[in-house]
Amino acid sequence: MPQTERYEVLIVGSGEAGKYMAWTMAGAGHRTAVIERKLVGGSCPNIACLPSKNIIHSAKVASFARRAEEFGLELGSLSVNMAGIQRRKRKMVEDLIQLHLDRYKASGAELIMGSACFVGPRTVEVSLSGGSTRVIAGERVFLNLGTHAVIPDVPGLRESEPMTHVEALDLDRLPEHLVVLGGGYVGLELAQAFRRFGSRVTVIEREPQLASREDSDVG
Repeated sequence: MPQTERYEVLIVGSGEAGKYMAWTMAGAGHRTAVIERKLVGGSCPNIACLPSKNIIHSAKVASFARRAEEFGLELGSLSVNMAGIQRRKRKMVEDLIQLHLDRYKASGAELIMGSACFVGPRTVEVSLSGGSTRVIAGERVFLNLGTHAVIPDVPGLRESEPMTHVEALDLDRLPEHLVVLGGGYVGLELAQAFRRFGSRVTVIEREPQLASREDSDVG
């Protein structure tokens, strides 16, 4: 086993809480390390909040273009190029990742790409992306492990290999018909975006109202 490296602050996961804690603690002079398995900055800049808003904005522009005559404009026919929409989104994600890397460098926090496994009290072994390992101990250890999409227990659903929001936000083609299971805010914003792009969309919600976790006047 490699020799143990010691840090004052060790953070597993570089998502919203982890990255701001790392930048703050390192900026205050504490030796800080962050271990991230895959997504620098977590889900928000990579596969969730910001990419979804990027796609939604493109869909809003498409909707305005289709209604051009309402605004006294003549644009002719409209064609939606999903590959081009994805290029715009992916460029935004690349820029955001670089912004995060710059913040790590400026703060002095060390970002380590790999998978962490606890091997002792406040000590992890990190399987690095390049294939080697490091053993890191922290005086204080924080877990910022995030969340992931769950496939509901619907008979036959898992076997059909449905998309989650992650795959839906990465589509390079426009579905002819999109079925969205769940009328929460994530499902609704995806449904609205793809309807504006031109897909036929069906939303299936088992509760009495859409956005069932919100007040009744919202749904």
